[in-house]
Amino acid sequence: MTTPDDDLVAGEPRRVLRQALLHISTSRNEDGSLELIGEVPPELADPLVRALERVAEEFVADDERRGVVPRSGGRLHADALVALVLRVIDTPPDQA
Repeated sequence: MTTPDDDLVAGEPRRVLRQALLHISTSRNEDGSLELIGEVPPELADPLVRALERVAEEFVADDERRGVVPRSGGRLHADALVALVLRVIDTPPDQA
């Protein structure tokens, strides 16, 4: 059985990423777009950025492996954020 410190998501502790994500909220603009708002403390921001970069790298590598044009820019970052959030909120198998 793993301890909470061993429960990693994209190489970072799940509990730290959960804390970081709690500092982010959303706001819907009049044009229908969604804006992320927040100030994540540095001790939480650094692991969050590292995890986002790892997930983005996974997407690019997978796109290249499949022979499609790799995602980039805003699409890559949005996809990485959504994937990371889903991974963070997913219950680890040993806690299900």
